[in-house]
Amino acid sequence: MDVEPIRILVLDDDPFIGKMLATMLAGYNVKNTTSFGQFQQVIEEFNPDIAIIDLHLPDAHGLDVCKWIRSQNQYEDVILYILTATNDEQTLIRAYSIGVMDYIIKPFNKFILFSKLRRCALMIEIKRKLEHSLEYQKDIKKRLLQLNDFIKKCIKIDDIDTLVALFLHIKYIIPLDGLFIFNKLTTGKYTVLKLISHESWQSLIPKLHKVIGQNTIEPVSFFFESTTKVYIASISLQRYGYVFFVSNLPYTPDERNLIGLLAEIIRVIISRTEIYEYVQKQNKIYRDEISKVRQIQVAQLPKFRNINGYEIASTFLPAEDISGDFFDGFYVDKDVFQIVLCDVSGHGIASSYIGNAMRTLIRTFSFNEHSPAQVLYKVNRQMIADGKGLYYFGTTVICRLYPDGTILYTSAGHPPLYYYNYNAHKIEELPNTGGLLGVFEDMAYQDATIMLQSGDMLFLYTDGLTESMNPALKTLYGDQRLKDTIFINAHENPVELLHSICGSMYEFTEYAPLEDDVTLICIKKI
Repeated sequence: MDVEPIRILVLDDDPFIGKMLATMLAGYNVKNTTSFGQFQQVIEEFNPDIAIIDLHLPDAHGLDVCKWIRSQNQYEDVILYILTATNDEQTLIRAYSIGVMDYIIKPFNKFILFSKLRRCALMIEIKRKLEHSLEYQKDIKKRLLQLNDFIKKCIKIDDIDTLVALFLHIKYIIPLDGLFIFNKLTTGKYTVLKLISHESWQSLIPKLHKVIGQNTIEPVSFFFESTTKVYIASISLQRYGYVFFVSNLPYTPDERNLIGLLAEIIRVIISRTEIYEYVQKQNKIYRDEISKVRQIQVAQLPKFRNINGYEIASTFLPAEDISGDFFDGFYVDKDVFQIVLCDVSGHGIASSYIGNAMRTLIRTFSFNEHSPAQVLYKVNRQMIADGKGLYYFGTTVICRLYPDGTILYTSAGHPPLYYYNYNAHKIEELPNTGGLLGVFEDMAYQDATIMLQSGDMLFLYTDGLTESMNPALKTLYGDQRLKDTIFINAHENPVELLHSICGSMYEFTEYAPLEDDVTLICIKKI
């Protein structure tokens, strides 16, 4: 029969993510949706084999979408993956309890993405073969359904011991009189597991040892043992050993086909086991490198102090070892100090690399007598020229502090700045003056000015703060809660104020791991 491409339905409100997945998964039939409502309309007609669901959506939570899918009988076989920027244990436990197969960390590692989806694709192809056989072989329907159940149980297996434990279920698929497993030891010798046997077959074991020693066993073999007068089918477990099925009757063509399919499943599982071992090894190397990069990243962050008549404090809370957030502070003139806060989309190595490139560009252009708006204009054009096809963007705010209290600032798609007026005892929101960096080449940016008097404060932050979520209420920390916290604690110095805000956020999120990087900066006029 013709092989139909695996159908993958993606739900992510960021069209860039959907486009990236469609590009990376060329060869699969990928369809993208950006909201739960659209997803519900598309899923019935598209009938996906695999659904990839983002956790954070504008009209639903990703796990609630997965729960809805599992509640619909017609979609019970859809394999579910979740897209997440974190590997929060509680979230993953809940996901697995709903029926989620696995998770995919953003930004994507192409090798891991393929290794996770490939095994499912192979399982789906095998399942399709089984379903095709059911149409023409009604007499073995029960066995095929049992094999289908066996495949489902095998999907999550990543070690040989668990696979061996499942072999007892084979007797419900293929009529067996005996089942032997030869486990290969590191010494090259074998231990024998007699899962199904009887005493008269004790003499069979040395003969099977002899067959193994002759190296004549193919991945799947069928032969007759004349002494004990039994028919034997063998499947190679590659470097792990062999499994032998023993029957008093010859194997029918259908049973041979089933054993062949079983061998194909075992090959996939063994391949997955080897990939898992390799990924674990590479992950250790990766984590070691991450630790070194993290030390470099932290060393680059400025340590603020009293500068030009301002008291400045900062807090940096990365969601992962390597962050997409960065901030910087340096003199652009003898008496003019510049503060930069940037949030690059995503997390990890790629976001950190983009952030470091942006830091260098901002410093370079800032020392050429450009205004903050001109700096962002040039950085934006350079990002687009250098990063075509990468789909990374950033939000940025630049503040230049003058000794008399004047602050010249500009922003690019960044969360609003909050200005606390000490004398009026009120908070004012300072809006954006331009769009995101790295999206449109001719984006315009404008400079704005604010004058700080003694006691006034300016508060900068990244959206990881306001978008942090309470796991029970499924609500965000939000702008209003932030403004209320600033207002209540405005009498504190900048360091104390940032501690109060962080404490408020952690209490709200019930001390759950951060899902996004959080950076806070407070500037107070002395």
